[in-house]
Amino acid sequence: MSAPHFVEVARRRWDRTPLRVRLTSAVLALVAGSLILISVSTILALHSYFLGTVDDELRDVLLKGDPASFNAVPDDEGTADLGVRPNQYVFSLVYDNGNRFDVPDRSYAPVFTLEQLREAGGEAFTALAADGTTRWRVLALPGTEVGTENPDFDPDPDSEAEAGNRAAYYALSYKLSHFDKTVAGLVWVDIFIGAGVLAGLAALGVGLVRASLSPLRQIENTAAMIAAGSYAKRVPDPDRVTEVGRVGYAINMMLGKIESSIRAREYSEERAHDSERRMREFIADASHELRTPLTSVRGYAELVRANPGMPEADRQHYIGLIEEAAKRMGLLVGDLLHLARLDQERPVEVEPVDLAVLGHEAVAAHAVVAEDYEFEFKAVPGASTVVVADRARMRQVLDNLLSNAVRHTPPGTRVTVELLSDADCVVLRVADDGPGMDAETTERVFERFFRSDSANHPGSGLGLAIVSTIVKAQGGTVSVRSAPGEGTVFTVRLAAETPPERRSDP
Repeated sequence: MSAPHFVEVARRRWDRTPLRVRLTSAVLALVAGSLILISVSTILALHSYFLGTVDDELRDVLLKGDPASFNAVPDDEGTADLGVRPNQYVFSLVYDNGNRFDVPDRSYAPVFTLEQLREAGGEAFTALAADGTTRWRVLALPGTEVGTENPDFDPDPDSEAEAGNRAAYYALSYKLSHFDKTVAGLVWVDIFIGAGVLAGLAALGVGLVRASLSPLRQIENTAAMIAAGSYAKRVPDPDRVTEVGRVGYAINMMLGKIESSIRAREYSEERAHDSERRMREFIADASHELRTPLTSVRGYAELVRANPGMPEADRQHYIGLIEEAAKRMGLLVGDLLHLARLDQERPVEVEPVDLAVLGHEAVAAHAVVAEDYEFEFKAVPGASTVVVADRARMRQVLDNLLSNAVRHTPPGTRVTVELLSDADCVVLRVADDGPGMDAETTERVFERFFRSDSANHPGSGLGLAIVSTIVKAQGGTVSVRSAPGEGTVFTVRLAAETPPERRSDP
């Protein structure tokens, strides 16, 4: 496997590693590297300090020693006092001919040659014993330098014999066994302590990382639920002082905007589907309603054309029927155009409208047209009767409700228009004491083109649908309460106009 490919594979595996594993591994790697660096630095510092101390001690012994005493060592082995511990030190005399004398004579004494001493140039070095395992620190000085710091030493010997007895090099060696054991013990202590620290840190780090990343798991779960369709879900809002808290807050803000966009789109799609459905129903109902008068007009026209010798009275009768069907189609087309305009939800021109004035006008107008009916207008004293609405359309609501009462009740019926207030609403009631309606008719009375089977009038079934559409466009509601033999009550509720002193309040 080539190096670049290996690096690429390692990078891909690292990218697929969970974040908590990467964080824990990175922390452990940093701590392990720090522990190794500290341990190595400590051991190197200890090694340097100890060897420096040993070197200074070896140099001090050689420079302050008595060369005469050193020269007597080979002849009087074991009796010379070097001022050092004989079990830790070995003193050696090395002559120009290569002869070497060790005190004490140890089998594990350091192995070195005259050439090595010359190459060292008076600096300490490390040498191994003959067994290859014991390490010694060796410092060798030329014979002319040994004892130069001894106050009893005479640098000019009295005779050539005394000078000739001097060795070429005086070497003092220190055994490093105790130091090596100390360093080895320190290494093992560092290993055990480092392993314990890493194990404890790994156990603690996993818990801390898991706890710290729990908000991210909550964000992940929330995102999954939102993807499944739960758009109202939100990330728990932690403290925004932390990074995760700020991320959670930003995600909640984003989710709020996304939900608003999705809701708006769903609402638009729902309205589009509903509008399409209503348009299809509207076209089907309009076609059905127009079919009957068109068929009548066509049939009567063909009848008149096919019988040129028809009596004039019969001809005028059929022409009258054609005119009546045409008027019915005209009214139906007018209502359809009006509903189409209302369905476009165009902005309406609103103004303060006193329903008491409109109610008086509508009742007076219908009392003149429908003389066989009793009309009455009532308003609760002190009740608010002013609303913010379109005056012309509110008058149309009153006219349609009164016309509906006249059309569906027999002559002599009492029709009452009543105004009262309920909290912040103005309530308009149009009631009659006619035969009433059954439950099924009551539920469907505001549907377009709906006409009860018991109806005995040629209405199109659009009057109450227009009332419902206008009231909803004004921000109000309309309802009906009726039962057979108990009359019918239509109730319109609109928001009352806010008084000027209340509008000015903050």
